[in-house]
Order: sequence, then C-alpha cells, then structure tokens
Amino acid sequence: MKYEIDKQKDKTIFKIREKTLGQEISPELKTELIFLQKEIKNQFIFDLGDVTKCDSAGISCLLLSERIEREKGNKIILQNLNKNVIELLKLARLDRVFDLSK
Repeated sequence: MKYEIDKQKDKTIFKIREKTLGQEISPELKTELIFLQKEIKNQFIFDLGDVTKCDSAGISCLLLSERIEREKGNKIILQNLNKNVIELLKLARLDRVFDLSK
C-alpha cells in the first residue's frame, strides 16, 4: 500500500496513493490508521484524491478512522473525493457521518 503522511501543526493529512480503497489494502491500512491516529492530537484529514473506487472493506477503514477521531472528540475530514466515491458514501448515507470536503 502506498500513502503519504503530512504532519502539520494544526492538522495531519493522510493521503492514499492507490486507485482502489478496498479489500486488498484494508488490513494494512487499518493497522496504520490505528497507530497513526492514536499518536496525533490535531485535525485528521483523509485525502482520497487518487482513489477512484471503494468497496465495503474501504468503507470499513473510513468508519474505523471516524470512530477513532470521534472517541477523541474530533471529526474526520475526507477531501479530494472522486465523484464515484461520493456517490457510494451518499448511497450508504455516510454523508451524514463524514465531512465530505471538496
């Protein structure tokens, strides 16, 4: 799995460098998210600019990340979302859970 982490003073941006957010990368991604998000205290932003497809395993990763942030009293931001990913999240009514920042 390819990704970048940009730690700034007020936010941490986690950028997935994969076309598909799915079952192939979800075990490794979940492990990375748990360790990263437990360590940071600032705003967590998930940059999905390279992702064009997402399956249920990918949604599970996003929900895990959201739960970790909610337990810390924070909201997760999803940014640079592809139209297909936005439609999937809306279909699953997860646009009510996530901040779907453009």
